[in-house]
Amino acid sequence: MSLKIFFYPYKLPLRENWPDQRNSPVSFREGWIIRLDENGRSGIGDCAPFPAFGTESRENAMRLLQFCAEKSWADSTELLGELEYQRPTCPSACFALETAALDLESRKENLPLRKLLDENASEQVRTNAFCGSICRKIIENTTETCCQTIKLKAGNLNIEQEISCLKELCKKLPPQTRVRLDANGAWQPDEARAFLNAAEGLPIESLEEPLLDPDLESLALLQSETSVTLALDESLMKLNLDAVLSNTRIRRLVLKPALHGGLRYTCDLARKAVAAGKETVITTLIDSAVGVHASCQLASAVDAFSPELAHGLATSGWLVEDVAAPPEIRAGYVLLSAAPGLGIDETFQI
Repeated sequence: MSLKIFFYPYKLPLRENWPDQRNSPVSFREGWIIRLDENGRSGIGDCAPFPAFGTESRENAMRLLQFCAEKSWADSTELLGELEYQRPTCPSACFALETAALDLESRKENLPLRKLLDENASEQVRTNAFCGSICRKIIENTTETCCQTIKLKAGNLNIEQEISCLKELCKKLPPQTRVRLDANGAWQPDEARAFLNAAEGLPIESLEEPLLDPDLESLALLQSETSVTLALDESLMKLNLDAVLSNTRIRRLVLKPALHGGLRYTCDLARKAVAAGKETVITTLIDSAVGVHASCQLASAVDAFSPELAHGLATSGWLVEDVAAPPEIRAGYVLLSAAPGLGIDETFQI
């Protein structure tokens, strides 16, 4: 019996617009749950393109999904081979299809999906709490989850305002709590330098994507001037990865499997980064619960060979409703199911 591919469309409203004022307001996440059926078994994945962050358009994602659904595949191995060619141009669709294929394969082997990525994958992973923007903390009381790292968006207001808000926030933080900032490419080099200088002495864990037009030379120079760890995320889609990995001043990579085209490729990229002496963090793309579960499986595999940093996995609280139960978070950790595959029991009927 050949592999069959089906789609389950969804549209999930956000509790608040996504806090990034440089792009069009995002008030919902829209996509498809992908279901692969083979000999009475199923695997699922999440396809939710986000072009502002570097994925393909919805139209291009749908074209690949339709192509794969209409073609006859002998098995998931044949499908995975095709996705290697499609990954650079349709990363979100490839992430979904590959996740579904790996979910199916790991169910066959009676293993959690993460064990296919690394046999030493952990049973729980640290996560940061995502609290909105510096001057407007949208989701309150997130420190009650005991996350020792909280994430805030920067670069939406002028630097003086945001530094003032950040200083006030830091006065109220519990001991040992650190702030992870994400500017999403808001600043020119001089502006980023001014922000970092003004924030000196605050408990900042890292700053992601500080530069509007990032290049390795500018990023490396900025990193040499600050003790705060700078991190690359969406700009990795524009930079030469070999050059990034060989640059000793680049300290941290933030990896989203929906941007890089799948769990296996992203896991391999994380291994290369760690071998090059860099830190790696896995984050979601404001995915549905299916996509979040997939990123959690990847994060646990990465923890097997990378220092245990907090990953960006606690994003389900932004959704008013979801397609399935999100992962359980307790005391700052995502607790992973021992069940085969993704650990999701919901059945998606098309």
